[in-house]
Amino acid sequence: MSDASITYFPVGNGDTSLIRLSDKTAIIIDSNIRHASRDEEDKSCYDVHAHLLAELERDSEGRPFTDAFILSHPDQDHCRGFESTFHTGPPDTYKKKDDEPEKIIISELWFSRRIFANFEEEELCGDAEVFLKEAVRRIKLYKSKDPKRHLAGNRLRVIGYGDSEMTEGLDEVTTPPGASINLINNSLKKDFAFFIHAPFKHHVDSRWSPRNNTSIVLQARFDVDGVARASLALFGGDACWEIWAAILRRSVRETLEWDLFLAPHHCSWSFFNETPYEEHKVPQDSSLEVLDHHREGASVVASSKPIKDDDDNPPHYAAKAEYVRAVGTDHFICTGEHTSEDKPLPVIFAMTSNGPVKDESATASRVRSAAAVQSSLRTPRTYGHE
Repeated sequence: MSDASITYFPVGNGDTSLIRLSDKTAIIIDSNIRHASRDEEDKSCYDVHAHLLAELERDSEGRPFTDAFILSHPDQDHCRGFESTFHTGPPDTYKKKDDEPEKIIISELWFSRRIFANFEEEELCGDAEVFLKEAVRRIKLYKSKDPKRHLAGNRLRVIGYGDSEMTEGLDEVTTPPGASINLINNSLKKDFAFFIHAPFKHHVDSRWSPRNNTSIVLQARFDVDGVARASLALFGGDACWEIWAAILRRSVRETLEWDLFLAPHHCSWSFFNETPYEEHKVPQDSSLEVLDHHREGASVVASSKPIKDDDDNPPHYAAKAEYVRAVGTDHFICTGEHTSEDKPLPVIFAMTSNGPVKDESATASRVRSAAAVQSSLRTPRTYGHE
């Protein structure tokens, strides 16, 4: 058994997080893996793909895989790089191309029904279309009762309800808001679970709800060394303050407590108020109440570019000030500034019985492993005769 951990990657204004459980189960939440990250000369753009290849487990055929990939919502900054990083199609069609990074098999695909509804929004970006096609492929296996639906690489989970005809009849693999789930990639976890907060059916089906407000919102719960709920982390995609206010009304305190909070929408002001900051500088009481659910020693992580005192939103300077007010300067971390703006590195927390602990040694070790993978990809290969 190893320490469970959460890694927040520096991906600019976007999200990519990796949860590792004590049994080495891997859960990736969102993807903003930029093309520039594969450029060895550009140190300002961390190579997430190489890091994942160095850290993820491999199956019996030597293929890298993640037990689950969760798409919070299908906006580009949450699925960028999906096509170039992850294998799509039947797992038995997987092929490794020389001099290209290996693609990662997704054993179980998690998403909400909103990916099937554009309504008044812009069309899906290219990577979201690829994700959608893969979701449809897996859904067809389930609807046809194909025995292959249970194989790693074909599994799926739908989060939340909705009226999508495409996902109708998938109750066996649907988890609604208000429920907890410890079944990951067909394996029941004894020391981990997700509590599902959102999306709500109304927002999934509403013609007027933007995709941000249909984000999957989760509380990750880790039991460590016999201590229940020893470490808690909240993930909320790009959900704005109204969604969090609705969650607050529907929830008991323990489902919203947190030690780690991924600032929604990359430290945007939208978590605190829909009205632009210039017009209304007072946060909503509900947003402050969500922050007040933090436990002792809690940290906020902003997955964003460096935060400046300017007009950008996201990240928003006044939003950062509110987070700092809640947890203190030393417990607010911007991924674009860790450990420097010129060469940002992943933020890694180890889950302990006393809560999450920022693990600098793990960062150094995993970065070295990722660098080794990059080097191997650049090394010319010579093939001899057997």
